[in-house]
Amino acid sequence: MYDALDTYKLLDKLDTPIFVLKVTDFEKQDFKLIYANEANIIACGVDLKKFIGVDLRTNFPGLYEVGLADKYFESVITQKTLEVGEVVYGDENVNRSAYTGKATPISEDTVMITYKDISALKEAEQKLLHQNRVLKEKNKSLEEFAYITSHDLQEPLNTISSFVEILLKTYDERMNDNCRQILGHIGSSTTRLKNMIISILEYSRLGNQKEKMNIDCNLLVQEIQEDFKTLLDSKEVKLHISNLPSVNGSASEMRMLFQNLISNAIKYQERGNIPEVSINVEDNQQGYWIFSVTDNGIGIAENDRQKIFKMFHRLHLQQEYQGVGIGLANCLKIVQNHNGKIWVESVLRQGSTFYFTIPY
Repeated sequence: MYDALDTYKLLDKLDTPIFVLKVTDFEKQDFKLIYANEANIIACGVDLKKFIGVDLRTNFPGLYEVGLADKYFESVITQKTLEVGEVVYGDENVNRSAYTGKATPISEDTVMITYKDISALKEAEQKLLHQNRVLKEKNKSLEEFAYITSHDLQEPLNTISSFVEILLKTYDERMNDNCRQILGHIGSSTTRLKNMIISILEYSRLGNQKEKMNIDCNLLVQEIQEDFKTLLDSKEVKLHISNLPSVNGSASEMRMLFQNLISNAIKYQERGNIPEVSINVEDNQQGYWIFSVTDNGIGIAENDRQKIFKMFHRLHLQQEYQGVGIGLANCLKIVQNHNGKIWVESVLRQGSTFYFTIPY
């Protein structure tokens, strides 16, 4: 059997700093140090072995001042292991650092203390909090900049559009076809630029809605169907929807996510093709729902499957498929805001399936 000496030799080999205290006066809550292992030298910068046999209050009064000695004594009295919490401690013997520890009673008057220096962790935590504050300030400034810029840019665009309309109405009879075509191009380009500015503003605001709620995806998609009724009827869309779950998130952003994926599935079709769109979901058994939106459209080349999620990245000419090229960038940001992932699998001229995950 191991005796106390054998046990101490074993503890000396551990990387965890350990010291053992014995109560010398229960009324005054005095202790003396009866054991300390080598790991204390690295953990607190001092060889506690040099203080074995000495009074704790005399040599380490700071332990009483910060309340650690009270915890040690409580552990002895209750005979329970206690977390002593986080504390900043240091004196003429011990390096000042942030520590966390545990007191474990090993007899009616003896307690073992284990602890670790968490200064590096606390410093990293403070840096992270600071970086988060800076990031929030930058995001706020960016949103304000996007709003001001979009407002200021829209004014001259509105003026250009108005002048184009005036020219077409006032001087229509004096213009030749070439002139009308040029003014038409100016008008359509102005409209596209205005839509892009509005889209930038919309994108900058995604993720700012802090309030999240329980969302019935069945009801959400049903409402989108009602909004898209004219489009669905005109394109004779075949829409198949499985039973969808409820998720916790931003209702407006989840609506935009489904709207973008459904409208893209309808839009990117071969001429004359009847769109067929299926919305399904499965449980990955790892805390996430995997939603899928499948179409029978034109498909996406393998080299383009990452590019399509970039802002204003278009794979097709404006004349072929209208849009500003920000819908999938919005989808990516929305899914990321909900701690999920989004990706696409596709075969050219056979269709695409967009997958995205949302936590339970």
